[in-house]
Amino acid sequence: MRDLGTIRRIVVKLGSSTLASVDLDLLVDELQRLRHEGIEVALVTSGAVASGLVRLNIAERPTELTRIQAIAAVGQVDLMARYMRAFARHGAHCAQILITHEALAERHHFINARHTLNELFELGVVPVVNENDTVATEELRFGDNDRLAAAIATVMDADLVILLSDIDALYSADPRVDPTAHPIHDVSVIDDDLRAVAGTAGSSVGTGGMISKIQSAEIAVEAGIPLVIARGDDPRLIGRVVAGERVGTCFFANENRKDRRRHWIAFLSRIKGTVIIDGGAVEALRVRGSSLLPAGVVAVRGLFGVGDSVLIEDPLGNEIARGVVGYDHTTLARIRGMKTDEIAKLLDLTGVDPVVHRNDMVLVTGEAPA
Repeated sequence: MRDLGTIRRIVVKLGSSTLASVDLDLLVDELQRLRHEGIEVALVTSGAVASGLVRLNIAERPTELTRIQAIAAVGQVDLMARYMRAFARHGAHCAQILITHEALAERHHFINARHTLNELFELGVVPVVNENDTVATEELRFGDNDRLAAAIATVMDADLVILLSDIDALYSADPRVDPTAHPIHDVSVIDDDLRAVAGTAGSSVGTGGMISKIQSAEIAVEAGIPLVIARGDDPRLIGRVVAGERVGTCFFANENRKDRRRHWIAFLSRIKGTVIIDGGAVEALRVRGSSLLPAGVVAVRGLFGVGDSVLIEDPLGNEIARGVVGYDHTTLARIRGMKTDEIAKLLDLTGVDPVVHRNDMVLVTGEAPA
């Protein structure tokens, strides 16, 4: 058995292949059973494009983004109708949540999404979440619903994420070609070796393959949320996972979880530019846990405003940190390398803010001292 802690809220994600093979009524029966036990449930679902193709009698998925978006708009109606009918059998209600990465990359939108989800839970409604394929452009997409499921889990402070797939676990190698491949049931640390395994083991699964599931696991576990990959053809498996049975692959939560804001900065904020810093500033950030001051900035790239997220790099292009910037790109380019009293005189200020405050920063190679 696994110790997953107290579970009050879960996110269950269904991929397109799982949705095509599972009995939706049985799935909702299982979710309702959990809800009667006091567990709040959100669904993250794929399938809008697939449903639209069927509805419009189109044999092959087109390649043009605008055509795919139009088909998704048709299919989303059918998809939600299926969920509504399934929940209505229990006298229950569900709600449609369509979202893009851009919506969660802005902090105030992230908070608004949290409030909406909390209100739906208060009303006893099951949120059904999908990426908004009808409007999302490539640069605004999560890319697959694995990462979206992990992101939604952080928004709603879930206690567990379950990714239902057409494979039963992460394997040590591709089981389709390697007879010695064995399932990896428990993962405590996500490292480069595991990422290498994921690059070959079952990599054709779903939209993003196993790599996307590893990436979604990183988002979840760094927020203190365990994530389980499991086969989705038998909905009763959801309850077995919640009960702690050792099925599928479990990525255990990082006990040294990031606080909410730093987690958002690290995984969900959208990078708008880059700030290059000198060696002294690198040491100040890494060793002393300092805020980044204008004196340590040597160059600025990109177009960003106050409150946007930026990368912080050393002169060789190595990423040192990322954080929320206190100046727009134009102002920062003017004051880079200057001392506080010089900036105060130039900008006619009584006080000078850091470029990135330590509380709004996440170090790539480890957190700064508290």
